[in-house]
Amino acid sequence: MKTLNKSDYRFLLPAVIVVAVMTQVPFLLTIIFSTLRWNLSRPDLGRAFDGFANFWHYLKIDSLSQIPEFYTILWQTIVITGMSLVLCAIGGFLLALLMDHEIPGVNIARTLMLGPFFVMSTASGVIWKTTIFNTTFGWYGVIAKALGFTPVDLISYHPLFVIILLFTWQWMPFFILVLLAGLQGIPQDLVDSMKIDGVNWVQGVFRIKLPLIMNHMRVAVMLGLVFIIKEFGLILVTTAGGPGTRSYTLPYAVYTQVFLANNVGRASALAVMTVVLTLVLVNLLYRSIVKRNEKYS
Repeated sequence: MKTLNKSDYRFLLPAVIVVAVMTQVPFLLTIIFSTLRWNLSRPDLGRAFDGFANFWHYLKIDSLSQIPEFYTILWQTIVITGMSLVLCAIGGFLLALLMDHEIPGVNIARTLMLGPFFVMSTASGVIWKTTIFNTTFGWYGVIAKALGFTPVDLISYHPLFVIILLFTWQWMPFFILVLLAGLQGIPQDLVDSMKIDGVNWVQGVFRIKLPLIMNHMRVAVMLGLVFIIKEFGLILVTTAGGPGTRSYTLPYAVYTQVFLANNVGRASALAVMTVVLTLVLVNLLYRSIVKRNEKYS
């Protein structure tokens, strides 16, 4: 593989500058805003430097009997993101295995499987809320009544379950796409050798195929983490964070602070903490990929 000379990097400079301006400048402004006491509802107070007061407002714990709401929202974010990633990884791997066979109609099935990935999150949220989860007119309500059950309003009583289900439905096709590419990259000679050696299906899948595509799995989880943890539209149009704050995530809390509470400083502090949390988790996943590559290189 040809290595780049120092003079070749000048061709990358325009792209680096564009990416830096589009990503790092807004983030730097967010960090600056997080140090300000700035409430749009009180223009008479103006803007003033407030240090880390906005961060301390969320992080401080006065007593163990009164845990700040921030930690509840943080825990909900971790639960929603973690459960969604686990379900996407398991379901995506199993469906990718199914799609990795040359069976009649497999191309149509692959196209249909990838469909949810290309649907706008707000549009899919409205469809799920009105045509499926509605206890009166939705499929869920009609089927429950036909079976003799009284349908429970899942959005009101089990909001986390609803959000995890919708996140999984939205992002599992991405996992299928990545893992299917990994499975189809396994040499056919290796698959034929497995059959000749008498390896059964379970051994072939979990001892040979899965280890071979583990890097694909980690990449899918790493990118899926970035996609899911920043997801906002599905929550807005389905549960609206409710009831109360039971389905709040950190990005949704940022939205409420800046657009409902009009507090730019505290919203920016939340945004910075969300970015830091995401970067830490992505870095851990990336390091695991690098260590695995070094181990088997």
